Amino acid sequence: MSVQRATVLVGIDGSPDSDRALGWAADEAARFGMSLRIVHVAETATLDVAGRGAGEVSEALAEAGDRILQDGRGLALHRRPGLAVETTLVHDRNVPAGLRRYAGEAAEVVIGHRGRGGFTGLLLGSTALRVAGRFPGPVVVVRGPVDGTADEVVVGLDLVEDPAPALDHAFAAAAAREARLRALHAWRPAPLAAEAGVDGRTTGDTRRSHLSTVLAPWRDRHPGVKVAEDVVIGHPVEALATASAHADLVVVGSRGRRFPLGSVGHGVIHYARRPVAVVRPYD
Repeated sequence: MSVQRATVLVGIDGSPDSDRALGWAADEAARFGMSLRIVHVAETATLDVAGRGAGEVSEALAEAGDRILQDGRGLALHRRPGLAVETTLVHDRNVPAGLRRYAGEAAEVVIGHRGRGGFTGLLLGSTALRVAGRFPGPVVVVRGPVDGTADEVVVGLDLVEDPAPALDHAFAAAAAREARLRALHAWRPAPLAAEAGVDGRTTGDTRRSHLSTVLAPWRDRHPGVKVAEDVVIGHPVEALATASAHADLVVVGSRGRRFPLGSVGHGVIHYARRPVAVVRPYD
């Protein structure tokens, strides 16, 4: 969580999933003593509506967007009275482009896992996939219950990539919630490893030692956060999705600039049962 950026940004469209994301974002802003910026993007692609003038459609979109923003402001203040709330209507070609204008100014960007439109059978909306891992800083995809009593934050670590962005956010989230942090590393033995004489127990001990070494600097900086170190054999997506059932938040890293959302992040935001933060370094 960047202390230099004092705003939580949430994109809304008036859908039930959007309202759930808005509530989560309001709680998060209040938890960290930040303001809340509510953004609605009126997509200019919809101006190409057959039989209607672009000006007429644009005006209708603006009116609808203003209503959505005012309703959203009311929901946020009802949930968190006294919260500093700003609303912004953006006209842009699509939702990710509109949100990107303000993403660099926000401590985190929050969106619902699905919005209006699309196919109801899909587990994840296209906007969430196009935003997660592609914006600077944390992008939180809100799914599942947001009013639970879970007292744990889970962070997934692969022990290869730079853990700093994910661990910075995970420790800050755990500290703000006075929750335990579970640092989870899941690994799978290579095919034919046993036949090749590889000792799985020794490999597991090595990974546990590596995990402890990685976590040590953050433990020192956050002595008040209780940390559970968990090394398991299995697929990372399955392990994190299972752990999410008892967590308030799941945190994963982004794969970086060239591959912004890896297979693990993609899978976790599909199958996690609670909100997921995909954290990319700030530009």
